[in-house]
Amino acid sequence: MYESYPQHVGFKNGLAISYEKLGSTHSALGNLEKALQFFEQYNQLEKELHSAYPQNVEFKNVLAISYEKLGSTHSALGNLEKALQFFEEETVLFQALYESYPQHVGFKNGLAISYSKLGSTHSALGNLEKALQFFEQYNQLEKELHSAYPQNVEFKNGLAISYAKLGRRTAR
Repeated sequence: MYESYPQHVGFKNGLAISYEKLGSTHSALGNLEKALQFFEQYNQLEKELHSAYPQNVEFKNVLAISYEKLGSTHSALGNLEKALQFFEEETVLFQALYESYPQHVGFKNGLAISYSKLGSTHSALGNLEKALQFFEQYNQLEKELHSAYPQNVEFKNGLAISYAKLGRRTAR
């Protein structure tokens, strides 16, 4: 459909979603190189959608997620410097989203997770001071999320993980 109607935003977005699902499936199957190819196509379409519609919050959010998929895949492949670049792109977008919509729980949680990924990647690269800074930011957001939603198991788990990451980094 997208090939027949390349200007149709819904078809372009649908194709991007299809690439993401194919990438996630290949990733789950352990086909990381194939997953990466689909995540790259997903990211390219999301960049085009966000560029064409910069005020569309959903496109900005999905673009951030596409960077996370690329970062996680590169991390799994051992390409930590490349992963770091994608996690930084993800974080910039989630920071902007959270700044514009501070009451949106999903954007706050997305930012927290992006800080965690930056911390883990910096830690793996041996940048422990930088890792600690990101883990502290991750922990702060997780405390706020858990405090606001104490019954949410995901936020309670995220808070526990953030303390574990802080403990591992400060113990060195």
